[in-house]
Amino acid sequence: MVRFLDHERFLHRLVDNSYRALDNGAYDFNSLHLRSHDILDLRKRIVSCPYVPIIGEIKYRSPSRGLLIDKKFQPSDIAEIMINSGAIAISVLTQPYEFHGSISHISNNRHKINAPILMKDIVVSDVQVSIARKIGADSILLIKSVFDNNLAEGDIENYLDYANRIGLGAIIEVHTQLEFAESMKLIESSSNNILGINNRDLDTLVVDTSVTSEILTNQSKGKNVVISESGISDSQTIRELRKVGADGFLIGTSLIQSSDIGHKMEELAQAI
Repeated sequence: MVRFLDHERFLHRLVDNSYRALDNGAYDFNSLHLRSHDILDLRKRIVSCPYVPIIGEIKYRSPSRGLLIDKKFQPSDIAEIMINSGAIAISVLTQPYEFHGSISHISNNRHKINAPILMKDIVVSDVQVSIARKIGADSILLIKSVFDNNLAEGDIENYLDYANRIGLGAIIEVHTQLEFAESMKLIESSSNNILGINNRDLDTLVVDTSVTSEILTNQSKGKNVVISESGISDSQTIRELRKVGADGFLIGTSLIQSSDIGHKMEELAQAI
């Protein structure tokens, strides 16, 4: 497989990091304490939530912000605070480079929280899909532009089908109206997959929450469940995005950097 080293495009750097992580054994699980579990349906949790459905994200580092939290803070402790304060699910960064993530952060969380766990990574290989199921994740992220640029080992249709066959749900992440329209066709017959609109441009890292507004204003989401990702830090933004059709929200940096994660989560979850 050709490795992509065009660091002017950040997406290519992320992809190359995934191949490096695969080569270096970051997705090996022999040393992990694995537990079989029944898959928890993230889509159902979003649809049935009586308040604002928020997926709280755990990440130690952000490429754009640098170090977010000290490594002495355990992911399981943060996850419990988020869930106890209103999060309907947890997103866990497993990419070791740029994010300081690890697959152990999911396996350690699995037996502590009764909520869906999203394995947040730059998926380029079915090895990552397979390991997601084994370490206790309920859903994976598939970034449309990775596959559109032929940066993965397979195509998105096969990865989505494989994930669903082994019980995993998937979030298809898009950033443009064309990606959104094409992705709706991908999941139109599924009952456990979600569309995610990333407000961050993965080439430039620029964040603009109007990306979600523009897509949902100009495109019909039909019966699909849509979440908005990146740049969401206050109740007003959540209210505005809910008005245009966003069903849920993936929130990381503004929660992690809060002096009181629990209070911040409660505040955002009540932004009716």
